[in-house]
Amino acid sequence: ELGHYFVGKSRGEAVTLPYFIPLPLSAFGTMGAFISMKEIPKNKKHLMDIGIAGPLMGLLVAVPVLLIGLNLSSLGPIEADLPEGAIHFLEGNSVFYLFAKYLTFGKLLPQPASYGDMSPILYWLRYFFTGAPLPVGGLDVQIHPVAWAGWAGLFVTAINLIPAGQLDGGHILYVLFGKKKAKLKDPFILGSLVLLGFFWSGWWLWAGLVFLFGRRYAEPLDMITPVDSTRKVLGVIALIVFLLTFIPVPLVVM
Repeated sequence: ELGHYFVGKSRGEAVTLPYFIPLPLSAFGTMGAFISMKEIPKNKKHLMDIGIAGPLMGLLVAVPVLLIGLNLSSLGPIEADLPEGAIHFLEGNSVFYLFAKYLTFGKLLPQPASYGDMSPILYWLRYFFTGAPLPVGGLDVQIHPVAWAGWAGLFVTAINLIPAGQLDGGHILYVLFGKKKAKLKDPFILGSLVLLGFFWSGWWLWAGLVFLFGRRYAEPLDMITPVDSTRKVLGVIALIVFLLTFIPVPLVVM
């Protein structure tokens, strides 16, 4: 959020300092933070710069923290039998997180004890999008707190890049494609979040937020001045980052 703030100030826009959002009864303790724009952005260039600054700054912190944390982590078994009352959390996978674990440990993790009758490709496609079947008895990262912080940073980055409404991804999509084309994908985004909610109920909260607030887009005062090619490339990169960091099932509870 400080990325949004500093870039907004440098462009002469009236933006507030970040507001922290506590979420005490959760695995994270926070829903992050947000800044408020106290006036309509002057043009599409400023809207793009402000929108993309937050995710890029978040990545600059989250990626090295994650890689350092994974190197501090170890591999261990996913216990099939837990003590009574104990709960085991498995953090979900994005494409980037899977690659980072493979780069560190040389394995796709969590590694099940057996693929059974499934091919490895089919198993991973199913597990990636549904969190099932549970890899009980297999092998996984015993995640270090530093790696957990990096994972959370990537997760928050992906949330902010959801291409809807007032989220960073919504600003970027609006600048790249305009209001009419941006709104065409709203039913798809909403439907996808509702569907994913059957595998992680937290997505239903986000589906509700997108339905209530995600259909309005920030419209700059100057809608005529075009966006230069560099900003268009950065916008496309941001949407690719969203696909690489999005976690369909963030937490699997055992």
